[in-house]
Amino acid sequence: MLEFLSFIPQIYASWDAENIKKSVELSSEAIISIIWLVALFAILITEKVDKTIVSILIAWALIFLQVFGDTTWGWASSQEVAGGFIYHNLDIFAFIIGMMIISWIAKDSWIFNYFALSIAKKTNGSPVKLFFVLSYMAFFMTIFISNIPTIIILAPIVVLITRKLDIPSIPYIIWVITFANLWWAVTPISDPTTYFQATTLWFTFWQVISNTWLIMFTVTISSSIYLYLVFRKDFKTKPDLEELEKVNPIEYIKNKKELFFSILILFIVIFFIIFKEYIFTKTWVKLDNWSIALFWAFFLILVMKHSVADILKSKVDYATLFFFAWLFIVVWALENNWVINMLANGLVEVTNSDENLLLLMLTMGSAILSVFIDNVPYNIAMVWTLESFRDQQIVTWTAWMALAWGLNACTSIGWAGSPIWAACNVIAIWQAEKTWVIINFLKFLMIWVPLVLINSFIAYLILYYKYLA
Repeated sequence: MLEFLSFIPQIYASWDAENIKKSVELSSEAIISIIWLVALFAILITEKVDKTIVSILIAWALIFLQVFGDTTWGWASSQEVAGGFIYHNLDIFAFIIGMMIISWIAKDSWIFNYFALSIAKKTNGSPVKLFFVLSYMAFFMTIFISNIPTIIILAPIVVLITRKLDIPSIPYIIWVITFANLWWAVTPISDPTTYFQATTLWFTFWQVISNTWLIMFTVTISSSIYLYLVFRKDFKTKPDLEELEKVNPIEYIKNKKELFFSILILFIVIFFIIFKEYIFTKTWVKLDNWSIALFWAFFLILVMKHSVADILKSKVDYATLFFFAWLFIVVWALENNWVINMLANGLVEVTNSDENLLLLMLTMGSAILSVFIDNVPYNIAMVWTLESFRDQQIVTWTAWMALAWGLNACTSIGWAGSPIWAACNVIAIWQAEKTWVIINFLKFLMIWVPLVLINSFIAYLILYYKYLA
């Protein structure tokens, strides 16, 4: 029954100091990159300096210290390498800008107020009912359209509902963030890392679903129980139902023309995101999320006869975009100096290829690392490592399958607990801050790190009994 606990004596049996030393040999540039990453977290935790300023200054320090070596870009300077990495991630910024424009034009029509009040009235302000409705809205939307547009749409609805009912906003925002991140791994449609893993390792669409849904469904249950216990005092707050009973949600629709076109285009964007692969197979027209979002955002501006300058000035949060851009440079310093590859290859050395121990360390390690580093470069490095495992037959086929699905599930489990690396988390926190709902950086970590450990261990147990027992 407890065979999985065999990894405990195996930890000591596999302990080879010389191999571990070799697996963690770092260049001076790598050490500098790690030190500045730790400094970034330390400063962000204090919340004394604006996060955008911190990310820009630390990224610039890494550029100045020449940590971006010649191994990747040949003759290019440290500055050119850093700028090149931002250039190769412009699609992320374009997608966020497009979705910001569409969602904020929709917001101006007061459609979010309508949905918020309708949900509040249907649930009669019940905290438990609100939790299920909002969480599973996040679940269904994320499976089809990714977690960024899901959060852009749902975050203002959550804030509006909680404000109207005069109940705490933070528990519901964190719940929506949780479900949006966890269900991100269920299909290769919504998650770029899952898509990359599926295409690189030759997994089909249904293989992804069949091997991840049970893990993610189970951890949503454990997450719900855990978060309910954490926020149980907040749920004792009685909602203010007196004003709610007098409200007719339809009266909040201010601009019906703007409402119609913004919702229509939002559904068109969702349609193209869901069916872009099908469109490609039938027409050979390749569409990406960023081009879809950006085209329809500016088409909406044209139809509504808005001023482009006014929209770009008032609807796009440039502070968040700058934060991400310079944050990517800090992450790229780790990838460029092989820190992430070292972590991936070090797993084999430390575990001596023991399948049970390797599965435990990969699942829980991937989850924890994804809280503190961007899971995209980490996932890519680990997928290539798994590819070499398969080609060299380092582990059995069943163990390899367990490792592959453990990586896929646990990077999403970890990303749900990251207040800075996960784009949808940053956007949700930004949406909340615009309405003066402040989510403390350190408190977010203190809530989520224990849950990441719990959920990743659950994922390990499920995969162990499915593939290794």
